[in-house]
Amino acid sequence: MNNQNPFSAYVIVSHISFIVITPLLLFIWGGTWLIDYLGLPSWTKIIAVLLGVMVMLASLVSYLVKLIAIYGDLKNPPEKPKHEIKSDRKDSDFYYD
Repeated sequence: MNNQNPFSAYVIVSHISFIVITPLLLFIWGGTWLIDYLGLPSWTKIIAVLLGVMVMLASLVSYLVKLIAIYGDLKNPPEKPKHEIKSDRKDSDFYYD
């Protein structure tokens, strides 16, 4: 897996925004519309709101745990590129002892 791709940050942010917005739209907006459409008492709207928030939090925590499992491996950090490794050898043509 290529962890150094800058496009992957945009993909992760778009996934997180989708995970947050979708349950809120489906459960809160859709749930309150359905309650009004069916003529249920208005106190049942709180159930739709709480359900939307709980589903959003559960899916967000699940996604973040998976991200940490993929990118958060601190035991084996990624190797530095060869051009960043500093050596004791002098590679300059103008180096004199």
